[in-house]
Amino acid sequence: MSRAAIMIAGYDPGYLRITEHQVRRELGLGRTPVVLDSSSIAAGGVDSYDRATLRLFRLPYPGHDIRDRMADLGVEVIDLPIRDSTPHTQPLSDELEEALAIAVQSALITYYRTDQPDRSKRLVGRTADALTREGRGVYRSLSAVLAADSNIDLIYLPNGRFPHQKMAVLAAHDAGISVLHFEKGETPDGTYLQPYAPQDRLGSQGAVEPTLAHREPDEIDAIADAWLARRVPSTESSNEFAALWATDLPAELAELAAGTSRVAGFFTSSQDEFQFLGPEWQLHSWKDQFEAFDLTMTRMEDSGFRCYLRVHPNLATKTQDCFIRERDGIRWLARRHPSLVVIEHDSFTNTYSLLDISDAVVVWDSTVGLEASARGIPVWTMATSRYGLVADVREILSTDALKSADLEPWKVDRHDAKRFIAYLVLRDDQMESEYTSWLPWNASRPPLGARIAAALKAGSTPYRVEAIASIIDVYRHRSFGSNLRHIRGR
Repeated sequence: MSRAAIMIAGYDPGYLRITEHQVRRELGLGRTPVVLDSSSIAAGGVDSYDRATLRLFRLPYPGHDIRDRMADLGVEVIDLPIRDSTPHTQPLSDELEEALAIAVQSALITYYRTDQPDRSKRLVGRTADALTREGRGVYRSLSAVLAADSNIDLIYLPNGRFPHQKMAVLAAHDAGISVLHFEKGETPDGTYLQPYAPQDRLGSQGAVEPTLAHREPDEIDAIADAWLARRVPSTESSNEFAALWATDLPAELAELAAGTSRVAGFFTSSQDEFQFLGPEWQLHSWKDQFEAFDLTMTRMEDSGFRCYLRVHPNLATKTQDCFIRERDGIRWLARRHPSLVVIEHDSFTNTYSLLDISDAVVVWDSTVGLEASARGIPVWTMATSRYGLVADVREILSTDALKSADLEPWKVDRHDAKRFIAYLVLRDDQMESEYTSWLPWNASRPPLGARIAAALKAGSTPYRVEAIASIIDVYRHRSFGSNLRHIRGR
């Protein structure tokens, strides 16, 4: 009888909830799944709570009882790696090693919060080596499991970007096994579940039409409007940066809005997030977003626009070297455009109030471009985006393209952006089990030990020292007033 395998690599409560949902989904289809646990060879963050700290406070870690829970459902949990005679230091084929190297670099960028991870640093180099061994181990172990169990014809795999994820995908493909990627969803009770990875730019946009087939335009707009409503500032906002934003614009921006000139908003992005997602994301020839913004601002200013620059709030989370490089780029841009209004990353200015005063928006590839287009604002993206083939936005990917581009606003078909937003919601599989069922404490009032354990796993970094550094960096990269407001807002 055919059955499905479900791979887990960490004990984050949200992903454990997704695992349980998948197990129950397969059981509901009349099949007996098997759970493959590769956490023992994971080089990155296995948990979202530091286990040693939890033990100190006599608290169990989330997922400590996963084998008992699965046994109650009649489901087996198999630990990876399967031991064999091939050490994980032994390289795979050239093609597999090339894919692994890209995945390792992508993971390092995330773990060390910089677009230029320095492998000469001891911890970074150690993590790179561990990630490489992890990827090889997962590939060989999963290949062995799939070869030994001919009944497995489907495997659920997380995301697909990090080494253990990418190599699991390749092992499944090489074994001729169908893959369903999973990830946390767009909705509170949703989980991404698709045969293509979340970062598959072409696959996801190509799925918009079939996902929305037989949906009426009014229904699509209603789904999108509900998603957009969850993004604006509120205590329940799905936008992690919006909770502390002010409702009023600063004086200089209010003055800009009251003027007779048209207003163009430029929004920076965290460029490192997309550097190693594959060639389909690297179609631009710009050196960086600051070069693209500089030349575009010049043209827009020449045609009568007043411009502002909204720096992404996520800049505060980057390492010091990355923060300095980005800050230098912002200052360079401000020097070249003296009338530019710069809204810093730690400003309480409401991004949605900025959109209200904007006649045009320019982004690198960020989600705010999608939201602006859904509001009917003309948007230009300077790099490929996840929505650019569906929403009514225009790409400018090089200096030559900019020279011939028409930078006059147009009447935007906002329904196109809403179609992509509705697709994001509808592609989710809805879960029934509670997230809190995988937390051994009250989620709304976690004990002190749990709060400390969470801090020591900030960013899911492999080392406690890096987790602490990630917290310190956030505070030192924001002003005193911003830090005070964030502390009071907790």
